[in-house]
Order: sequence, then C-alpha cells, then structure tokens
Amino acid sequence: MRPIDEFSYVKNNKVLLDSDSLSQLYHPVIGNHAVLLYEYLLAFFDDGIKRHKFSEILNHLQLSMQEVEEALAILTAVDLLVLYQTRDAYVLKLQPALNRETFLANAIYRRLLEQRIGDVAVAELDVVLPDGARDVSKKFSDIFSVDETPKVPKIVSKNHFDLDSFERLMLRDGLQFKDEKADVVKIYSLADKYNMNWFDTYQLAKSTAINGKISPQRMTVQLEQKKMANNQTKEQFDAKEQVIIREAKQASAKEFLKKIKAPRRAVVTESERKVLEELANMSFLDEVINVMVLYTLNKTQSANINKPYIMKVANDFAYQKITTAEAAILKMRSFTKRNKEHKAKAKVTKTNVPEWTAKEYKHIATAEEKEKLIISFLQEFFNGFIQIFNILTTGA
Repeated sequence: MRPIDEFSYVKNNKVLLDSDSLSQLYHPVIGNHAVLLYEYLLAFFDDGIKRHKFSEILNHLQLSMQEVEEALAILTAVDLLVLYQTRDAYVLKLQPALNRETFLANAIYRRLLEQRIGDVAVAELDVVLPDGARDVSKKFSDIFSVDETPKVPKIVSKNHFDLDSFERLMLRDGLQFKDEKADVVKIYSLADKYNMNWFDTYQLAKSTAINGKISPQRMTVQLEQKKMANNQTKEQFDAKEQVIIREAKQASAKEFLKKIKAPRRAVVTESERKVLEELANMSFLDEVINVMVLYTLNKTQSANINKPYIMKVANDFAYQKITTAEAAILKMRSFTKRNKEHKAKAKVTKTNVPEWTAKEYKHIATAEEKEKLIISFLQEFFNGFIQIFNILTTGA
C-alpha cells in the first residue's frame, strides 16, 4: 500500500458516527490513530462517487503511511471496516460501531477493554436495570400475523466466540486460566487465526494444559507443529527412532517417565515432577519433553533426571525452536555425532620420542633462549681472552 494508491467507498453504505461507543468502548482498545482514521472515513464518505488517494488521508490527519496501514488493520480486526482490493484500487466498506450493551456482551471485546481500563471501570459502563424490573415487551408474533415466517439469515459478528460454552467445559474438566483476561484474548486469537470453532479450540486447550492450567503458549506450539510435521518423513528415521517417536507422542510426560523408570524399579520423585512442569512452562510439548528425558537418562546413566543436564538440553532446544518429537530426535542425533567426533579427536596416540627427532623439525629459539646463548658466548669469549692473556704475559 502506497500514498499514491487509490480507494473508494462502497455505495449505499453510509454509517452514522456513534461518538459515545467510539470514545467510551473502542478508543481504549484500538488507540488514537484508528479512532482518527475511522472518524475521517465517516466524515468524508461520498457514497462511492469517485476515487481518492491515500495521500489525502496522510495530509489531513498528519500520519505516516505506516501509521495509516496499522490503523486500517486495527479497524478491520474489530469489524469497524471491511477492506477489499481490486485490480487497481482498494474499496472500503464502513461498519457501524456496536452499542454499549452489545459490545460488553462480546466476551473478547470486554476482556480487551478490561485489560486497558480495569474491571471496575468496565463494570460502571454496564447497562443496569432497576431492581425488580420485569420484561413485559411483546413478541413479534403477538402483534403481527403471517402465514409463513421469512427465513432471515442470522448475522453473527466475525469476532463471536462462545466463551460461555468454553468455560462450562472448563468447569466440568477442572481446568483454569492462569490469567483469564490475557488468556481469553490469546485463545480467541488462535481460534480466529486457525479457523477453529470454540469446541475444537477447547479440545486443544485441554490436551496442552499444564497441571489443570490452560497454556495458550503450548496451544500455539501444537498448532505450529502440524505445519512442520509435513516436512519430516518416516524415511529420515531408523526403526529404533520411529519407536521412540511413536511412544513419545502417545504418552504424557509423567506417564512416559514412569514407564521408563519401571524396569529400574524406580518411582517418579516430586523434584522430577517439578522439572517436567518447568519444561512444560517453557512451552515444550510432552512429546519433546519425553525425548529430552530419554536422552538425559541414557546420557547420565542414572535412574533419576539430572536437572542441570536436562535444563542445558532444554535451553538449546528453545534456542533452536525444537517443537516436535521428530525434530528432537534429529537434534539428539547431531548431539551424539558431535560427541563421537570429540572423543575421536581426544584419542590421539602419545609417544615418548622427542619432537626434535622428526626430519622436518625446525626449532625456533625464543627471546629468552637467545639471551642465554649470547651470555654463554660472551662468557666463553671472555674466558678464552683471559687464557691467551696469561700465556702471553708468562712468556714475556
């Protein structure tokens, strides 16, 4: 998008400015630039009569092109604008701001607003009915009689997420949020990005939870993992590695460790449980943790997890962005190869034969050795001079 690019408005789509909703509800969430741009677009709406250049917006609002692009992205994200692109221009469809009751009934918008201005301030914006008030409004069918009710498609906001159903399943399964306001927004963002409904999103949240706490970070890793898995084939791994990968993917970290320790008649200790939880909080999936555990136990030849060693491996995995059991196996393979090469270099045969016996040996004297040679030469020269002097004087 460039300043010289053109845009026009969708015809027959005039939207009235709801200044109360915009300032009280949207402004804290979307920021100054997005509000300025939205107000500008409403004010200069021309029913699609002609095209405009984005440079007009830059000049009027005194914003940079990058700031306008960011504001457009925010407006589309909160459904205040729909942006279309044709072969040679952009088309803008303005959307009305939600009223107070509808906005606050949207779980995602409400959490975003609470993050910005706090729970108390949001609660003061709620529509409150008087105590004892009873709804005596009539239904449509009570007043109007029609033979056949026309089927009107129900319009659902693109930012609708059935949080109530999500939280009911959480209550049933004993799950909790670590930080409800932040987690709800992150979870909705994942559902929106990967086109998941609320139930599929919940199943993912449940499978990646850490000790009953939902982890949006592990949910993200799990979703991104599916993309990477397609690039790794079974042919890359031998039979033993394929068994490890299969077992690592099937069991939770605690179950996997318990299974490994069983033949050694060892039990999972409390400190080991904390290590597993610490690794999970680093956003590692159980399948990656399982590979790290197996490698650590084999490497240290111990029945218990060596925490310093496995954390060293974990830090390396985090740096290398290892997110699948397959990638972890390949990394372990490179560790093993590197260790073998290191040991091979260390096995250089030592000999008692002095190095100066080699044919091509050439000794280069140090400064200290040169100084000693000069002193020795001078001493020999001086002693020879004394002997000659004595002989000459005796003969005389």
